[in-house]
Amino acid sequence: MNNIPGIAIVVAALAIAGCGQSEPEAPAEQVVTQAACPQPAADGVIEIEPGLIATIVKPGYGRAAQSRDYADVHTTLWLYDENAEDGRGTEIWSSGGVQPFQFQLDSGQVIAGWDLGVKCMLVGEKRELRIPPELGYGERGKPPVPPHATLLFEIELVKLTAPE
Repeated sequence: MNNIPGIAIVVAALAIAGCGQSEPEAPAEQVVTQAACPQPAADGVIEIEPGLIATIVKPGYGRAAQSRDYADVHTTLWLYDENAEDGRGTEIWSSGGVQPFQFQLDSGQVIAGWDLGVKCMLVGEKRELRIPPELGYGERGKPPVPPHATLLFEIELVKLTAPE
């Protein structure tokens, strides 16, 4: 019983000695932070690169999607039509909001516009991506998408998994 004050002093000293020390951080090239991602304008629009426009419809949370992550998304694809309401022309495909579509970023599984447009999304985020033909299906198209089509996707990131 006489050692209790001494033990308390040792525990307190160890706790104080540990203050200010932090966990080692992952190298910067391995972690994409939200600050490293292009930030939206006040209207929620981001020009990711010339012609590739993202509009944040609903904000998300957590870390930003990065290269090689597995992304599970709900999506709908329309042909972009500047004369249609919200640019939504003919609807081509929808995941239906039941079973998410999964792909790995930067693995060649999807069109370039998706790899560029989903990178930096947060879980729960919903964004609209307007993808120019050169980042979509290009001059060949992919039936039912015609050649030279600008695409309009609504994408909701429902799950993000780091590669093992």
